[in-house]
Amino acid sequence: MVDRHGLTRRQLLALTGAGATAGLAGCTGGSDDGGGGNGSGGGDSGEPIHVFTDYNNEGWQQQWEETIVPQFSERSGREVRVEYAGFSGQNESRLATLIQSGDPPALQTSTFEQIGDVWAADGLEDVSETVRSVESTAGEIVAEPYHDGQGQNASYWELPHGYYTGTFIYRQDVYDQLGLEVPTSFQGVLENAKAIDESDMDVRGYGLAGKKVGKAQDEFQTYLANMGVQELRWKDPNKREGVELWFPKEEIVTLLEFFDELAKYSPDPSGIGWSESLSGWAGGQFAQQYHLNMWPGGVASEASEELARNTKVAPMPLWEEGGIAKGDSMLSSPTVDGWHLFTNADNTQGGRELLEWMYAGSLERTAGLYEAEPTRFLPDYADVLGSETFTNMEYFQTFPSHLEQLKFVQDTIVGEYYNNKPEMDLVTSEVLQYYLRFFFQAEMVNQVVVADTPPEQAYQQGKRAAEQRIQEARERLK
Repeated sequence: MVDRHGLTRRQLLALTGAGATAGLAGCTGGSDDGGGGNGSGGGDSGEPIHVFTDYNNEGWQQQWEETIVPQFSERSGREVRVEYAGFSGQNESRLATLIQSGDPPALQTSTFEQIGDVWAADGLEDVSETVRSVESTAGEIVAEPYHDGQGQNASYWELPHGYYTGTFIYRQDVYDQLGLEVPTSFQGVLENAKAIDESDMDVRGYGLAGKKVGKAQDEFQTYLANMGVQELRWKDPNKREGVELWFPKEEIVTLLEFFDELAKYSPDPSGIGWSESLSGWAGGQFAQQYHLNMWPGGVASEASEELARNTKVAPMPLWEEGGIAKGDSMLSSPTVDGWHLFTNADNTQGGRELLEWMYAGSLERTAGLYEAEPTRFLPDYADVLGSETFTNMEYFQTFPSHLEQLKFVQDTIVGEYYNNKPEMDLVTSEVLQYYLRFFFQAEMVNQVVVADTPPEQAYQQGKRAAEQRIQEARERLK
């Protein structure tokens, strides 16, 4: 079987590394010749349904403990055990321990990239029937999750919950007091950051991620895409054949210089990753940042209604005024986050029934699931965002502007700023799948904004790392 990225399971096993996946293969079962789960999995053992999830803020915990688990258990007679996981970078070791001990959870939440090695080792169940059942209840999928094939013949390995879109987050009250405009260029971001930082207001100009992990990598790649370039490209875009390293020096060095200048107006970047970017925003530490959807606004609401109301969203700025049109941006598809059903869990069938009950029982129940974190995800089902259950949430009655901004993200930012260069989209490249597993882009940013490494030197180190990863991918695919 070949996945939508053009990889066979054997290729993906090679790409993800023999050491990592060998342990998984021995624990999760599945056939040696690929093909994935066959729907039997751990069967219906009667054991508790183990849910391992980072959908676990206070609102989610209340939903799990007071609504989802008791109502499903009463209906089905099944016991559900929910284990709360950390964000990416915090939960991988625990999940690996569960899998290697032969005790994988029935259900787990993350982006597919975080679980691809489990899929490659035949560790995930096909959830196609459940996905189609949810679509019949909540509308067609907006952003496609990971799947094999196309149309009605597609096989899905992830049941989506929502999707992430890169956005520019700013504080309207700060902008109003200082007479600032929403930036449409990198220079505008920098000028605003300087004005905020040098004002009498007790807030920094920008929250720049400098930890050597996911947010700094994501921020780097999003800004780079809005310079009209990316790190890899097709040798022949028309045929979508052959991938080569692009890694354009002028743009990357310029971007690193921009980050170095921006860091002057930020709290210590070495302490900012995804989690700190949320707590820092809620704490009023900075007035601008790169983030996802309207997530910081929702987190801010728990600390200050005034701060939440002044949290606004805009498209990520482009490189320079007149220098690039939004149609030239290399931003591609939004990132889906959702559920994965594990083969050889104690109660795979129970996990499948729980997903069906949560998402396919009724549109009202599906839409109600987003109440715990209404601004973190955009719902990945077309009928949810406009449904009465979603729009009438108590949260959106308190913060109606957040609902409007979520609609703006879906209709305008995704609709106009994403997927404008389909011929440059590398989603079908097996080399890219290996390349994206490493955080050397975050290391480049960290070297410049934390360790004071000259941008050109950091670029050379990053390019060597990129060349190494490309070579490794090609050798493993032989």
